[in-house]
Amino acid sequence: MDPLPSNKPGVKVKCLPKFRQLYDLAAGTHTVILIGGRGGGKTYEASKFAAFSSTIRRKRIVVVRDEKEAIKESILNEILLRYDTANANGALSGSFDRLDTGIKDAKTGEMMVFTQGFRASSKEKKANLKGVSNVDIALLEEAEDIRDEAKYNTFADSIRKEGALIAIILNTPDINHWIIRRYFTLERVDITRIWPTERDDGGYYQVVPKQIPGVVVIQSNYTDNTFLAQTTVDSYRAYGDPDSFKFNKHYYLTAILGYASTGRMGQIFSGWKPITNDDFNAIEARSIFGQDFGSTSPAGLVECKIVNNRLYVRQHNYKGMTEKQIAMLYCELGLKDEIIIADSAEPLTIGRLRNGWQKSELTDTERAELEEHEKAGKTWRYAMLTRGWNIYPAIKPPGSIITGIKKLMDMEVFVTQESTDLWTEYSSYVWATDKNKMPIDEPEDANNHLIDPLRYVCTGHGRYF
Repeated sequence: MDPLPSNKPGVKVKCLPKFRQLYDLAAGTHTVILIGGRGGGKTYEASKFAAFSSTIRRKRIVVVRDEKEAIKESILNEILLRYDTANANGALSGSFDRLDTGIKDAKTGEMMVFTQGFRASSKEKKANLKGVSNVDIALLEEAEDIRDEAKYNTFADSIRKEGALIAIILNTPDINHWIIRRYFTLERVDITRIWPTERDDGGYYQVVPKQIPGVVVIQSNYTDNTFLAQTTVDSYRAYGDPDSFKFNKHYYLTAILGYASTGRMGQIFSGWKPITNDDFNAIEARSIFGQDFGSTSPAGLVECKIVNNRLYVRQHNYKGMTEKQIAMLYCELGLKDEIIIADSAEPLTIGRLRNGWQKSELTDTERAELEEHEKAGKTWRYAMLTRGWNIYPAIKPPGSIITGIKKLMDMEVFVTQESTDLWTEYSSYVWATDKNKMPIDEPEDANNHLIDPLRYVCTGHGRYF
């Protein structure tokens, strides 16, 4: 493999062929995406690029991960190892201080490589992105864990230095991830070409980069890495060998080859179809609402329309809310006589939303606005606060979770494209496993703040509506 010349005389960097373009990016490049399967060299080459860029090109680099607490076990160590290799003869020691937390310019004292949490840790109230604006390169590792596109946008917008670059490093996520939707198109993979006897369920896709100005995509998996030990190559191949005890179709296609799937291994639901809000609005059927509760966890709210065996769904809320905030949301959505089926584990909250608030329980501002509208003969926007809603407890006999799941499985489900949190739950809602990692007949109690309200609506069909 030929060495790649740098912009400094006498300094050369060797890298895998696919990654050479990192060192000669076109003007105007603002985003680089390193994506694919295991063993493709993404982290190794990105760490080498970071060590080179910070020391030879004097670029200031922030290493970012979902939570800062996890960074010490991440690419930072790889960057420091690449630095140590380059500094074997002490050539860099006079200019830089190698710390456990990064690399510092010995003369100015400025951190040339440092870390930052993308979101708040469990000990912090919110992420602190102070200092990120003045960086040349942001390395965002394990970006598949970052499911909130809005939070990424806030982070990206905070990097304001002219010519700054964001390098996104990730294993290929499911097709519903915002990175896939934003930067790629999908081409279905016919798995019978790999295994002629396997059933092709249409659940796997090659991700194809969109032609977006300023965005460079480098895709790789173990077949692109000539430095892998043969034992490692054999181990990866074994996952795709039906005769091997390690054979695992899903793992081989996603983690090893880097294809995108419709969801995680053990995903419960499949085949849901996207529709637009206009499509949803055009469905001539009554709306039934499903409500989960939570002030710190999401108080998921979905709107459902059922036509024969078809279920149409739109998400309305995924934020934590108090009972009063939920009531205000109902008012803003214009709910009056609609049926709402809610988590029966909170009967007091259901009672409050059913009975509403007395005038004396409203705030001074709310009471004044209500009285002002009454005097003018007009309807106050939040008038339903004093009347309450048709809200009922979900039916939860023993086995109701599985019953609800099976009812959903038997229906043709259509979900609005804008229901991003529901799509995330769809691809993340999986069967729980036993101590041997074998699936059992109950779901993991996670990723269900919108799935549960969907079940409430399905199991309430025939009793409440």
